[in-house]
Amino acid sequence: MQNISKWVHLSFLACAVLAWVFSREIFLLGFDFIGWNRMNWIVPPSDIAGILAGAVLFITLLRSQKATGFTEAALAELAKVTWPNPKETGLSTGVVSVMVGIATSFILLFDTLWAQVAERLLYR
Repeated sequence: MQNISKWVHLSFLACAVLAWVFSREIFLLGFDFIGWNRMNWIVPPSDIAGILAGAVLFITLLRSQKATGFTEAALAELAKVTWPNPKETGLSTGVVSVMVGIATSFILLFDTLWAQVAERLLYR
């Protein structure tokens, strides 16, 4: 349980960092619009607002029993997953790459044919 608890807190921290980055950019646009970021601030107000948004999200997630329970359940389900070994992964990657190449060749062939037909019909 202690090991899962560390991963839950780490995932909450990752969410808080993402919230900080995205909200900083949103606040940056808003504060640029009203002119606050043009002043000589030591720490721009968009950074302060982004950090506050990330901190509020992190604290809210830590206090929420629903969020903690959901994340613990999701991590418990991930522990049950049977992951492929490197050989299976390499083989699957090769099959997908070959199929993408075949599909690309067909699309190129049909695109070239339709371009020739359209050019002959439109520009006689």
